[in-house]
Amino acid sequence: MLRASLTLLLTRALHPAGAIFVINSAGSLLIGLGFGIAASMVPDLEYGALPKPFVLFGMGFLGGFTTVSTFALQIHELWLAGRARAALIAAGGSMLLCPLMAAFGLFLALGGL
Repeated sequence: MLRASLTLLLTRALHPAGAIFVINSAGSLLIGLGFGIAASMVPDLEYGALPKPFVLFGMGFLGGFTTVSTFALQIHELWLAGRARAALIAAGGSMLLCPLMAAFGLFLALGGL
């Protein structure tokens, strides 16, 4: 519901693909921050040992907040509308920026800056 509400708000100024880009980038940053906080709380963290609050919030809530399906739909709609360049920029930008935002969030959570 939060993603849908923010998408409606952001599409007043952006194309829906741009709104999803912003939401996915912000969600990726928050996932990185959450994982970094979880990692700092559990020594020798292994994937199966993630704290339950992180699993619920990070993978549950933020996993639903960020969205691959809506991202793919928006890119497809741009492509079908003849906006191939915009579709490629949005797709490439998301695939590059979202992992970088997650890494940056992790960096910040672990004491960077």
